[in-house]
Amino acid sequence: MRTLVLLAVLLPLVAAAQFPIGSRNITFTDPSRGGRQIPCEVYYPAVTAGNNTAVAAGSFPLLSFGHGFAMGVNAYYNLRDAFVPEGYILVLPTTEGGLLPAPSHGEFGLDLAFVIAEMQGEGADPASPFFGHVASTAAVMGHSMGGGASFLAAAGSPLVTTVVNYAPAETNPSAIAAAGNVQVPVLVLAGSQDCVTPPASNQVPMYNAVPSGCKAYVELTGGGHCNFANSNFNCSFGELTCGGAGSLGRPAQQALAQQYTLLWLDRYLKDDAQAGADLEALLLAGQGITAQSEFTDCPPIVVRVEPKVLLDGPYDGQTDLMADSLRVQGLLPGTEPNTATGFTHVGPGAGETLDPALLSVAGPDAVVDWVFLELRDAASGTQVQATANGLVQRDGDVVSPQGGPVVFEADPGNYRLVARHRNHLGAMTDAAFTLSRDPIPVDLSDPALATFGTDARRLRDGKALLWAGNAVFDNELRYTGMANDRDAMLQRIGGVVPTATVGGYWVEDVTLDGLVRYTGAGNDRDRLLLGIGGAVPTAVRVEQLP
Repeated sequence: MRTLVLLAVLLPLVAAAQFPIGSRNITFTDPSRGGRQIPCEVYYPAVTAGNNTAVAAGSFPLLSFGHGFAMGVNAYYNLRDAFVPEGYILVLPTTEGGLLPAPSHGEFGLDLAFVIAEMQGEGADPASPFFGHVASTAAVMGHSMGGGASFLAAAGSPLVTTVVNYAPAETNPSAIAAAGNVQVPVLVLAGSQDCVTPPASNQVPMYNAVPSGCKAYVELTGGGHCNFANSNFNCSFGELTCGGAGSLGRPAQQALAQQYTLLWLDRYLKDDAQAGADLEALLLAGQGITAQSEFTDCPPIVVRVEPKVLLDGPYDGQTDLMADSLRVQGLLPGTEPNTATGFTHVGPGAGETLDPALLSVAGPDAVVDWVFLELRDAASGTQVQATANGLVQRDGDVVSPQGGPVVFEADPGNYRLVARHRNHLGAMTDAAFTLSRDPIPVDLSDPALATFGTDARRLRDGKALLWAGNAVFDNELRYTGMANDRDAMLQRIGGVVPTATVGGYWVEDVTLDGLVRYTGAGNDRDRLLLGIGGAVPTAVRVEQLP
């Protein structure tokens, strides 16, 4: 009776369909293995159900699933029906499916990893029906032999985001040994009454070998080996010879396994924080399972942006590039200056250092200076949800301190983007952008991109630039009055001799040429005057942020 009650609770969680299921048969070719052919059944969220139908709008994470020994992929249509409607692309390689010759576990692991790379290539190919529909996240999964092979795949592929497997079997080469090289989150599901691949000699050693600080082992009470899949003669025959299918029963075992799997996939492939919380609560409740878990070092939920920003101080309209004088002179700090400037971090970032390799890059991708980026709420832009340090390059592209897109620890959703700098006025997009783990470009140097407020950026040479001259970091450009930016420049050079100069990484150096100058060509005072309008020194320009 307990099993029936549990089933009634679980089934609605795995049966709520969102997308029709489309299907395609695709054969991939791996030239690195002598042109090895890898036929696959591919199931995906579709506009309408059927073969070769159009992929639904959106991008979907990949599931590369390995079948069990001598089991056809049709035994896993239960997973197709559970996962694809929830927004996942399921790839079922059909290789290594026979009894003789004996399947190669090593080749099968390579197949599981290879199809992830190929499907992501399809997502980037304008000629593919999957163009724009494949997310950057992917799970390698499997049952029995395929479960063991999933560890072989994950140990050798940087494209695997997480591993999920059912009753994984020890393989040759060893899945237990390979598990010791898997650094991504891992979920292992087992049956307590599995006589084909007993947990004590298969799943438990694999779980224990995984060094990741983000893993879970879930043993289904009364679960058998074959009931993770649909009925299959070869699997059932093997199970019959060693003790049977377990007392839990196929419907209850599949429902329970799929519930844990979907929560895990939603957390680590879709960055669903609530799914992660629900999963940990379910593990703690322990209904119908024995579980171990470790969540001490799980990857944070992040969104990524590829911003573009131009700073008026170092910008040259003739070349459409900013000067990288601070880098050339060795003045650019290796540790972020934003904390000392007065910016407030929301999330990590304080004390962050840059990859020294960035300092050796010349040309348009040479770094100019640090910038500070904020994600604000979509409705009003008044609430800072997350922040990140960035490095702006000469062409305006902003990269993370490690290179690549800027990363924010934030839930996927809609945000306005703010770009700020230690001596320029910041600007915020007037509209929100939908952000996720997959980066999107936001070009604040484009005059056509609307920004909040009035004259939030300086327009010149066909570009939109952040206003220069905020030498006292009060979010205003002022030439006269108390604590004005001009006086700050004078004080930095000594105050008495306006023709003096001071070299270094100073906030008063609004042209970012490595010198604070009050007179002469390209001096910092004239840049401030341009910022407030030039003709009326008493004018004030205020940063346009709510």
